[in-house]
Amino acid sequence: MAKRRNERSLSIGTKMLLSHLLLCVEIIVLGALLSRFLTIRYIRESRMKDLLVKAERIAESSRQMPEGEYVPNRHVLHTYAYLSDAEIFFLDADSGSICISRYRPPEKDAEPNNDTVGSQVPEDHPNTPKPGEEEAGSDLQWEKIKDADDREFFSRVLAGEKVSVIRYFEFAQGKVLFAGAPIVDEEGVVRSGVILAKPEAELGSVSRVAGYLIVIVMCMSFLLSVVLSMHLSHLLVSPIKRITLAARRMENGLYAERITQLPSDEIGELGHALNSMSARLLEVIGNLRRERDRMNLIISGMSEGLVSVNRQWYIGHVNKAFLELMELDNAERMLKEEGYFSPLVAIIRRCLDSGESESLEFENPSHRMLQATVTARRDINGEIEGVVCLMRDVSEAQRVEQMRRDYVANVSHELRTPLTGIRGMVEPLIDGCYDTEEERQECYRIIWKETIRLEKLVGEMLDMSRLQEGRVKVELEPLELPGILDSAVRSMKPIADDTGVALNVETDGSRLACMGNEDRITQVLVILIDNALSFTPCGGSVTVFARDGEDEVYVGVRDTGCGIEPKDLPMIFKRFYKVDKSRMGTEGTGLGLSIAKLLTQLMGGDITVKSEVGVGSEFMFTLKKQ
Repeated sequence: MAKRRNERSLSIGTKMLLSHLLLCVEIIVLGALLSRFLTIRYIRESRMKDLLVKAERIAESSRQMPEGEYVPNRHVLHTYAYLSDAEIFFLDADSGSICISRYRPPEKDAEPNNDTVGSQVPEDHPNTPKPGEEEAGSDLQWEKIKDADDREFFSRVLAGEKVSVIRYFEFAQGKVLFAGAPIVDEEGVVRSGVILAKPEAELGSVSRVAGYLIVIVMCMSFLLSVVLSMHLSHLLVSPIKRITLAARRMENGLYAERITQLPSDEIGELGHALNSMSARLLEVIGNLRRERDRMNLIISGMSEGLVSVNRQWYIGHVNKAFLELMELDNAERMLKEEGYFSPLVAIIRRCLDSGESESLEFENPSHRMLQATVTARRDINGEIEGVVCLMRDVSEAQRVEQMRRDYVANVSHELRTPLTGIRGMVEPLIDGCYDTEEERQECYRIIWKETIRLEKLVGEMLDMSRLQEGRVKVELEPLELPGILDSAVRSMKPIADDTGVALNVETDGSRLACMGNEDRITQVLVILIDNALSFTPCGGSVTVFARDGEDEVYVGVRDTGCGIEPKDLPMIFKRFYKVDKSRMGTEGTGLGLSIAKLLTQLMGGDITVKSEVGVGSEFMFTLKKQ
């Protein structure tokens, strides 16, 4: 991967280098072509201008010759040709047709001489030399212009116009550079014309030299452009490579990556923007991670179970509470296996299809009642992407609700029983059904008994309510138990005598010093003694005992009653719980032992029970030693 990335970077650098070189080559070639074009054009124009100036000067010199002589002698022609470096033509328009006299100059290194110039002219020309007058070796020739285009050019010169042109001339059999000027007399009449001509081929040598120079400049410019392009490509590619490397590292999770040594241009601004984005991204990802960890901590600490399932039936998140409630070691089993969680899978499937929330209650293998609520999870477009299932244990809530219903029923029953008895006695008294005083006294006694029972029930209910709400405060103080035990026994002695049960106190002879509250200890003892007397038959015995322990003082009540069934022992301290009343025919509210346990716990101790059916029961509670 890294090698491929390097190759990609090199490829980008090479492309940039090639693009720069291509641009430089295009500019150099276009510049060279334009330079060559302008150079050739300049050379032509300058040569034409130079020839035209020379032609004008020769025409001016010819005008100053003796009257009627507009063609110079050989010596002068030779000098003109040597100085102008061109062929010289003179025009003659006196004849019926335009004629030119052409002089072919000697080589450049030939020296001009003063030999007279002979002329060869047509027989009908006025200046035709007489026989014997023609000089041998004469260089002056007369020719008649036949081509129409050539005649038009020469006619312009004879018309008094200064002309310079590069074109093909029929009489010259080639492309020639011509410059012509008219020769006028004192009166301004055109008498003749002078024309300088140079073959266009002579411009080629100058053009080739200029071309060679342009090629040399092109090569030097190309080499310089290669060096500059490589340097510029390096300057451009180097920060891009660093930016790309930093971006790759950020892609791999190194969000703290920073780019250094950035240029002060647009690429540098891009690098600084990437650094700012990296810092911002690091901050955002840090915030997201903290939120994720906080959310995971919250979800993991929830007592409710939570599981998330997407449309592909992939479990995205599940907490420990869900696995514990479902009694699973792996949530995937819930989706793959059939079992008690099949109804849950069914409502998850329905919610994925419809998007409607659904709830379900079912029992797990431990017979705990679970309530599952399945809600659809949607994306930003409103499409269903999965569901979230919230699971909670409602066993305790149902138990509390059942307890509330039982409590209301028990209270209603316990209140109705004495009220029914009172009403059953009051109605006959109102109706006058009892005639004797003894019958009425019996009714009064029953009403009084039921009123005491009702008062006791209401008092115990109030005590239970205060204890459960924490409104009862128990202040502990140093105590010695023997006196408290004797006081409690004396208060219950009349009831024991009425039922024919022996009530005794048994201690180990020690001080039995402890921390407690005298009134609450007496209340607990009275409750336990009353409970023991209720379940002990006549002739039995109830013993209140206390003994000193290592860290605690043990206090209890032992009886020789009917005992308690093993199945009833775990429920004996529940509110309104009563054992089978048919065994002894006793009546009670079922709140006494619950109050005794709450009071004992408020004093920092605990209460336990041991019982054997037909032998008796022993209730014992503990108090902290001083």
